[in-house]
Amino acid sequence: MKTEIYTIPIQDAFAEESECPVCRMYQKLEENAINYTIGPGASYMEGDIREQSDEQGFCQKHLEMLYEYPNKLGLAMMLKTHMDKTAKELKKAMKAPLPQAAVLFRKKSQTVHPVITFVEEKEKKCFVCDYINHSFTNYINTIYYLYEKEEDFRKQFAASKGFCVNHYKVLFSGAPEYMGKKYLNEFLMTLNETFINGYERVRDDLEWFICKNDYRYKEQPWKNARDALQRGLVKAGSIMAAEEKKE
Repeated sequence: MKTEIYTIPIQDAFAEESECPVCRMYQKLEENAINYTIGPGASYMEGDIREQSDEQGFCQKHLEMLYEYPNKLGLAMMLKTHMDKTAKELKKAMKAPLPQAAVLFRKKSQTVHPVITFVEEKEKKCFVCDYINHSFTNYINTIYYLYEKEEDFRKQFAASKGFCVNHYKVLFSGAPEYMGKKYLNEFLMTLNETFINGYERVRDDLEWFICKNDYRYKEQPWKNARDALQRGLVKAGSIMAAEEKKE
């Protein structure tokens, strides 16, 4: 299979034994994004980057990941300036007339208070998510490209263990927009088959895992069920549990 710099992350992910190669790709992007944000030589010291992080803030998941990173001072500096900006903007929103109590039988007002609008918009933003999403979109498009151009990748794709529900949806929904007619139907049919086969395989392993916790099955072999719960987390929720993460 022909290898280019931009295809390496996709080819590497599909070469691994994973319940969702796309989760693997996202995991690596996420690790890189956290390191970019707060690691050695981190971007938060650059003025234009700090302006972005001050504006966007961080989602709960990535704020927790940043906290786990051994750079508490860096995180404190980012949070401080982000909170400065948030407080300034909220003070402006607070100057709007306060909401009035609801009156029985009066038509509900369609006006949303600026405080609510500001917070809801803030909740949609995350500096780390934004950094990841640009590359992730390119990764998904590269999967379509490789499927159309490389026979070896088509075989690798079909031989994979499938995907989590979320990334199955991502691949399914984007294919009609980015793929040509020649391979679109084949891709979608292969995607459906690999997804459902992998999903039901893990479902069956979970069933046997449950059985093995019943004393009546104590002497029966574990088969492939020992790590079924961890793999089920990947399939059902895109959760790369500790046992599934690449060390």
